[in-house]
Amino acid sequence: DVYKRQIFAGCAVARPLKGPLDWLVPPFFRAAEYGIILLLAAQSGASGALPAAFGLVAAVAYHHYDTVYRIRGGTGAPPHWLVRMTGGHEGRVLVVTAAAALWHGQGLTIALTVLAAAIALAVLSESIRFWVSSKAPAVHDETGEPA
Repeated sequence: DVYKRQIFAGCAVARPLKGPLDWLVPPFFRAAEYGIILLLAAQSGASGALPAAFGLVAAVAYHHYDTVYRIRGGTGAPPHWLVRMTGGHEGRVLVVTAAAALWHGQGLTIALTVLAAAIALAVLSESIRFWVSSKAPAVHDETGEPA
């Protein structure tokens, strides 16, 4: 059953998202990823697992925010190495699920903390490098005022 969902998820994102409701696909996957990570941490009952999971979700949410603003500014997505390093939603969910299955108690908390720190460090360092570079666009928010 899990394999069927992965296949359907792959099919959903493999084609161009140009339909009238296709804009809902990425937020749906993000909500599912965040929910699974937080649910696994909460269900584990491990001390500190839920705060570590929130840290991971925060790091990934920042990565998504940074990606959106790069695309809005016309510079495209972040570099491929960063996208691969962060694992994509499937990779992160797989790693957290495996950690929850393999390590109970403090093992899961440590795994979530290490994953959150690694992703936050990579995402923040690349984001800062990009936004202070001369290639960074002046992205405007919804009000039309300069950022």
